[in-house]
Amino acid sequence: GMGGSAIGASLARDLAGPECSFPVHVERGYSLPGFAGPDSTVISISYSGNTEEILALFRQAEELGCSLGAITSGGRLEAEAEGSGAGAVVVTGGLPPRAAIGCLFAPLVRILSGWGALKVDERDVEELIRTLRGALESLSPDMPDNPALRISEQLHGKIPLIYSGGGLLEAAAYRWKCQFNENSKVMAFNNFFPELGHNEVMGWDSPGNVREVLSVIMLTDRDDHPRVSRRMEITASMLEDLGVEVIRVDSSWFQEGSSSRLERLLSTVSLGDMASVYLALRRGVDPVPIERIETVKNKLRTE
Repeated sequence: GMGGSAIGASLARDLAGPECSFPVHVERGYSLPGFAGPDSTVISISYSGNTEEILALFRQAEELGCSLGAITSGGRLEAEAEGSGAGAVVVTGGLPPRAAIGCLFAPLVRILSGWGALKVDERDVEELIRTLRGALESLSPDMPDNPALRISEQLHGKIPLIYSGGGLLEAAAYRWKCQFNENSKVMAFNNFFPELGHNEVMGWDSPGNVREVLSVIMLTDRDDHPRVSRRMEITASMLEDLGVEVIRVDSSWFQEGSSSRLERLLSTVSLGDMASVYLALRRGVDPVPIERIETVKNKLRTE
């Protein structure tokens, strides 16, 4: 998948986690990895059904004899999946792909559950829906002590850097970054521990006027490796000593205690989504249009 159509796959991969007994690879490009072949299952995800990279991947997977699947709202992908006899999940259309994350994520959870990579049943989904409804209500504009509003205020005029401990929240951090890009129309970047502690951390020796425009968001989860958690604490303290604002967000921000990995993952995604919309409104921009993305696509179509 690409962009908003791919993020559900990355989230599902992280949800499956290290206990998954088979590799899950998310390809964002025009070519499948060299290991793809008749023993591989390739699920092509394009919300519009017309994403050129994904159509190229689908056709290559068919040529290689891979087992084929597709998730789309229609377009050429639906037609080609039907023509090839591939299994296809056709979801409701008409949304920006990034806003269709539930439609694109849920089928993958169902598939991975069927393959034994996840243990998610209907009761888990019902509990998830209740949790997310409560979380979104707490993030509505008129709610006091709204964490999404507070984060948007802290980030106004800043460049967000979203750090996670890898694991469950690696793709969630990337989702935050992309939502700030597309909804808020600001530059944003992400990275993950422990890797960034071996390279990027030295970048904080940049001049003070560079550090002044950066804000760090630390996404943490109780399943983070203990040594990763300690690295994040040490780094956050070091950055604060340099005068850098560090915004700490734990995945149990809405519901402490017994919340599942699925609830923690998607409530964290929801918080980032809402923060990006509120930041757009603070900046006086419409979060929906993505004109620069469309400009690139339109120019490619004429070549």
